[in-house]
Amino acid sequence: MRREYGRGDPCGRPFEHLGGDKPRPYHIIFFVLFVSFVVPLEAQYTVDVQVVDLQVSVTDENREFVKDLKPEDFLVWEDGVPQDVLDLELTREPFSIGILLDTSFSMRPAFKIMAKGTEDFIWSLHPEDEFFLMTFDDKLVLKKDFGFANQKSSLKLSELRYGESTRLFDAILVAEERLKSSHYPRRALFIISDGMNTSGVGDLTTAIEQAQKDKIIVYSMMLENSESDISTLRMLSDATGGSYFVLYEKYPRLQAAYDKIARDLANRFTLYYHSRSDYTQTRKPEIKLQMKNPRRRVQFQKAYFPQ
Repeated sequence: MRREYGRGDPCGRPFEHLGGDKPRPYHIIFFVLFVSFVVPLEAQYTVDVQVVDLQVSVTDENREFVKDLKPEDFLVWEDGVPQDVLDLELTREPFSIGILLDTSFSMRPAFKIMAKGTEDFIWSLHPEDEFFLMTFDDKLVLKKDFGFANQKSSLKLSELRYGESTRLFDAILVAEERLKSSHYPRRALFIISDGMNTSGVGDLTTAIEQAQKDKIIVYSMMLENSESDISTLRMLSDATGGSYFVLYEKYPRLQAAYDKIARDLANRFTLYYHSRSDYTQTRKPEIKLQMKNPRRRVQFQKAYFPQ
């Protein structure tokens, strides 16, 4: 009896032949099972399993932040379908932050308090946070590029110029693009404006979509005057899980708004959930997140773009 060896079985061992070139039957059975069972399971895992992370904050009925939380305290849906909350990361991680100041003519009465409030806010950031600062009117001016909050330097905000028109959406899109080059995956954008967009090529829909894709939390502080558009920035902040504040021209209370935003940022944490959505079919599932305790309120991004 002559023993010969062929090219090998799926596990890398040579086929063993007895008296000819025909492989043994159990080799064929093993190969068929490997192709029909193991390979489809691997493909199914790649398509169906997606872990989504959301930056969230939770407050109680007194608007005090809550951090003593567990995964079972949350309910989450995608396009109306329940999902499984897996874990919470309650440690406050460093943020990359963009600050946008509207220096158009309509904002001129608030320049002084805007400059002082912004400088105080920067001093309140965690030392490892990084930030940049940009002003916008008919021009977009980068006043300070990315730097860590513990490396504070004079911003000279008392020397702000002002222009006639307002390229609000252009400024937001440029700031969102700059945040892509940040050190940290957790990103936030702060905007002080009256919400009016009078020039430029950007639009609100694109600004919201880009922020959601890059997981940027947008906080808006809107100065109310005769020309203000409160709804625009309110929609942007709500869609991205941020907060918005209306500042009245005669008594803006900008510092109080900045203090609330700093506290919200300090109490942000990460929620992870297992998504059952088929991401080969759904481009942008709509997310709904709520607390089992009806007296608690959670802020979160309203849509998710699969990577």
